[in-house]
Amino acid sequence: MIVEKRHLNGFTLLNVEGVIKLGESAQFFAQTLERALSDDRGHVIVDFSKINFIDSTGIGELVGYLGRFRTARRELILVNPSERIRKLLQVARLADLFPIYDSADAAMAAER
Repeated sequence: MIVEKRHLNGFTLLNVEGVIKLGESAQFFAQTLERALSDDRGHVIVDFSKINFIDSTGIGELVGYLGRFRTARRELILVNPSERIRKLLQVARLADLFPIYDSADAAMAAER
């Protein structure tokens, strides 16, 4: 898994590439979210356009950090998830919990 972090207009943008599944990739993803929560300010946008696969462990990390971000009065925003990941979130009844946008620009415009 590869993560590129950038700061844009008061947002933290995480471009994530690869898979998020049980093991090192889910642990690395959780550590990345933890650092964004503790070290950065503002909402965090996770770009899913290059995520090939996410399993229940990865979904669990997302849900857990969603709660932590909201406790801190911040949002964990998903952009560009594949159709498969969108359907997975819908089946798990999680799609309505996360702000989901088609692009980082759309997310930044809507979440100001």
